[in-house]
This record gives sequence, C-alpha cells and structure tokens, in this order.
Amino acid sequence: MARRIRSRCVNSFRSNCVTTLLWPRDVGVARSSATGNASMHSVMAQTIRDVLNRRSDLSTFVAHFTRESAGNTAADNLRSIIRQRRIEARSCFGWAKDHAERRGGDARDSQLCVCFSEAPVEHLYSLVADITHRCVQLRPYGLAVTKMMARRRGANPVWYVDMTPGHEWEQAKALDALRDEPSGGLVDHPAAKLFPFCEPMGTWPSRQREFWWEREWRKIGDYPLEKDEIAFWLCPEDEIESFESFICEEWDLDAISPDARLKFGQRFVDPRWSVEEIIASLVGKDGVTPFSVR
Repeated sequence: MARRIRSRCVNSFRSNCVTTLLWPRDVGVARSSATGNASMHSVMAQTIRDVLNRRSDLSTFVAHFTRESAGNTAADNLRSIIRQRRIEARSCFGWAKDHAERRGGDARDSQLCVCFSEAPVEHLYSLVADITHRCVQLRPYGLAVTKMMARRRGANPVWYVDMTPGHEWEQAKALDALRDEPSGGLVDHPAAKLFPFCEPMGTWPSRQREFWWEREWRKIGDYPLEKDEIAFWLCPEDEIESFESFICEEWDLDAISPDARLKFGQRFVDPRWSVEEIIASLVGKDGVTPFSVR
C-alpha cells in the first residue's frame, strides 16, 4: 500500500509540473444491431503519453551539478552560473576527448560540453553520493531543466559504447576509425559534432568505466540560462535562504512576489531530500516535517 501511495505521489508531481496525467477512459458506446440495447464497452486505449506518465523510472528533468574546480568550491561555481546566466563548457567529453586535449586550440574547443544527468527527482541524491573509487565527485549544487527545454537548447542523450574485453565491438572500431581519419584536423570533420555524444564504457581487469547509470545528456558549448527556463535550483537545505536571496538580487527578482517566483523556477531544493519534501518545496510549502532546517 505504501509503495502504491508513493508511486501515486510521484506521478501526480510530474503531472502537476509538466503535463496532465491521463488515465484510461471509456472511449465509446457500442450498440447491438440485433436488440438495439446499448452496452458500454470500456476500451483500454492508451497513447504513448498515457504510458510514459506511469514510467517512474523516467524523468521529466535533467540536472546539472557543480563540483570543486581551480580553487573554487561547488557553491562558488553555482553562484558563478547564476551571475553569468550560463553554464560554461569547460571540459572535453566523448570519444575524441584525449585527441582534442592533446591538440588543443580549436580542436579542444570543438569537444567542450555542458553535462546533465537524467534522474527521477527521488533519485537525484544518487548523483551526489560519496561513491567509493569515484573519480569525479559532484556536489549538491546545481539546477534542473525539463528535457524538452534541454533539447531546444541543443542537448542530446549520450550513447554509451561498450569496450569490455572479450568481444569484437564493431561500434567502437567504427568510432575509432572516424576519430583517427581526418588529416585536416578534428574540427573540419563532420563527426566532430558526434564524438561528444559517444562515451566509452567497459570493465577491465584493473579498472572500470561504467557511467551509463548516470544517463548523461550533453550540449556542445556553453548552455545559456533564462529565468523562465529553469525548473528548479539545487543546493543543501541549510543554504537555501542564502541562495534564494542571491538569485533575487542577481536576477532582479526582489519586486516579484514569492508566488510569481515559483513560475520562474526560482525555487531551491536539496537533491538529498525525499520526493515528498521536494514536491512540497516546489509548490511553496516549507517546514513539512518537524525536522526541517527551514
């Protein structure tokens, strides 16, 4: 029973934020030609929208998290994003990452990306968890946008290509051939626009490269931000008031009512909260438990 209630809460949250939840419904009445009596036939005709609204393993959103870099904390980097109104593409990603970094210049610039991860809101915590042997430690600071908004901005899902020893992986060989082919430079090759979205995965005797569970999305180049495009912001619970004040000042939102700020996505949640706490915060209800910091 608890699981059914939880599932209903999650689906209702997605319904309220993004789309109307559709339930199977009677779509017609059939009459018997022999007797003239009307008989109702409940036709369970569902659209793809009906089906996906019940897929709790999928998310409406993609999230970008910050980390420490060049002497700055993850919180500093989020403030920089808010101040500049864009996420800077600072690192190379994808199949040509090593080649691009060795060559530098335009080749490197062509593979710079902004990264997001698709995760249901109740699983955002997993992206900032302190995982043993993890090389890149993301922190609970960032933002979320809808996948449709990310697509309009040029983001695409990442294709994870297996390279685990013991098999002949033709896809990996084909990508290697494309990457090594251009004599005129990586930038001039059409595949340069594809490589950032192709990520190796595999398990070797002494190491692993298994990031497929992060369900990454990427955009080549910087990601610009508009206040009405943000679904919600992310930071630790005890820093929410500070960040909400900061963004109101930087984005000139002081004159806007709190209810209007919700419309513009100026709401912070802690990615480590339960889904119930996240839902409550996004609809403007704080202090939903006696243990809340706020």
